[in-house]
Parts: sequence; C-alpha cells; structure tokens
Amino acid sequence: MRKFPLTSQIELKVEAPANPSEYSEKIIAAITNVIDKCSPQLIYNSRIVARSIGIDSLNTIYHQIRSRSSMGVLRRMLTYNRITNTTWFFLNKQAAAAGIVVIIEDESESPLGPIKITIVCDELDMLIDWLAPIE
Repeated sequence: MRKFPLTSQIELKVEAPANPSEYSEKIIAAITNVIDKCSPQLIYNSRIVARSIGIDSLNTIYHQIRSRSSMGVLRRMLTYNRITNTTWFFLNKQAAAAGIVVIIEDESESPLGPIKITIVCDELDMLIDWLAPIE
C-alpha cells in the first residue's frame, strides 16, 4: 500500500441493513471482510453499524479496487457524495460476504441492501487522490 501523505485523522462509519431473512453474523463477517480494524454491532435488530479510525481500515478496499480496475467508479462516487470533509460510497453486501470489494452506484444494485461507508477526513481531497487516483 502506498504511503498515505496526510497527518489528519480518518474516521469511517460503516452501516448495513440487517434484513429479517439474513443472519446478522454473516453481515458482520461481510463488513470485516472489507473493512479492517472495525467491530460491527447489531443495532435495533435492523442495522449493523461499525466505526473505525485510521487509514489501515481502508487497506482491503485500497488493494482490491486496483486489481478490479474500479478506481474511476470509486473516485466518481467519493467526489459526487462529498459534503465539506465527509463523503460516502456503497459496497455490494453479497460480494463483501465473499471478501470481494464491489463498488456500486445505487442501493438497488445490492438486492439485500448495500454496505454504506462514510469517510470523515479534514484533508479529503488528498484522501480521495490517494485512495482513487485519476487513472
């Protein structure tokens, strides 16, 4: 992984719906497959929520978007969804359960609901350039 050039803190919030037909343990496993160093928890029997601090949390996403040539999609989503120092993107929950990072542009692309990853960073431009550079 290329050295991260920032000094500011990076915070991730990860959320995914827990449908009645799904085992919450499998959703938790899907999240931990793609987000390193987080501890997801079931909230109100309907959502899985996790928080993580630090760039290492994005390690799996960083490597997999390069091997799958999906940096352009991720960059577009990070830029489009940006509000000041916060941005977000969706991952396909079923792919994440298999340990595969699949960026999706719309919730409907993940039939059981997506995993939403929200990133907060004071140096968001640099983070986006590091995570998903212009190809």
